[in-house]
Amino acid sequence: MENTALEVLARILRQPGKAALVEGEIDLLPGPVREGLIRRLLQMPEEGTGNGRKGAFLSADFILRNEWPEPVWIIPGIIPAGLTVLGGAPKLGKSWFALQMAQAVAAGGFTLGRRIPQGAVLYLALEDPPRRLKERMLRQHWVLDLPCDFLPVGRFQETIGDLRNGGAQRLSNHIEAGAYRLVVIDTLSRSISGDQNDAQEMTTWLAPIQEMAHMENCAIVLLDHHNKVGSEDAVRDILGSTAKGAMADTVIGLYRERGKSDARLTVTGREVEEQTVNIRFDQATGCWQLDANPLAGLTSEQADLVVRLEAIEPATLRQVCDALGKDYAHSKGAVLNRLGSLQEKGKVFKVGDVWRTVQPEVEDE
Repeated sequence: MENTALEVLARILRQPGKAALVEGEIDLLPGPVREGLIRRLLQMPEEGTGNGRKGAFLSADFILRNEWPEPVWIIPGIIPAGLTVLGGAPKLGKSWFALQMAQAVAAGGFTLGRRIPQGAVLYLALEDPPRRLKERMLRQHWVLDLPCDFLPVGRFQETIGDLRNGGAQRLSNHIEAGAYRLVVIDTLSRSISGDQNDAQEMTTWLAPIQEMAHMENCAIVLLDHHNKVGSEDAVRDILGSTAKGAMADTVIGLYRERGKSDARLTVTGREVEEQTVNIRFDQATGCWQLDANPLAGLTSEQADLVVRLEAIEPATLRQVCDALGKDYAHSKGAVLNRLGSLQEKGKVFKVGDVWRTVQPEVEDE
């Protein structure tokens, strides 16, 4: 809906004689459409207050005096409305996770131990034909009549086209018409042309996609590849320009060693707390599950240290070195660094001069 139409509607709503009729018509709109319309109206200033906006500018008073809606959460605590980049090395399970997320949103089910608000989904499966999608959906136990629309490989150019050359507007029209809560683009490289190492080009392309997500109060999740650095920094590891990570509201990195089922989701963003979620791929269901193993996500050396510390805690640094069979004088620095890394992950705790695997409770004074 154009801003000029919203302005006219806003003026009508301020007229008591016409407001009731318009209110009745708004009540007949589908829920997501109605919520989006009301949200946009709330963002418009009242006439004559002097505290609104001039053109595109909002006054400080207008921002402070108005109630602004909380973002819609796709996966509570992990993916809010806005632009999300989900990155990872090729063939490690990003598409399985995205499909699992699409099912949870469309059905209003659970994923990663969280209840997912129900909503419509648009999935651009730009690398998968319908046959492969069906195989994966059956493995994940999809049911009929879910509000999820797919655009499989081979149909993107004729339906939407390169997002840099008019496709973004066509996609925006589809999102608004379908009132989608979640939009998955799998993958970013298949949806645009151009140099992904060019920061200015990436910023120019991603900015309208991000604005679209916030305007429609939905989540747009871009699946992308990681570079070969492997720093386990979700932003730094994104392939190409770091502008992609900088533009996104949320960045998620999927890290898994090939041949192993356990993995880590590292999450960072503007609306979320930085966190690492240990997960495990269930081959039978094709879904990622929370990994309750306390040693999940640790290297073999880190896991060995935790196990040995648990057997002798509380322990000084020298005692930890002895338990590992390390010479204290030569190895204390390396062992201390390893303990520090585990402390950042919340696996060990330092209390005074000793180390523990369980944080002691603080007694009330």
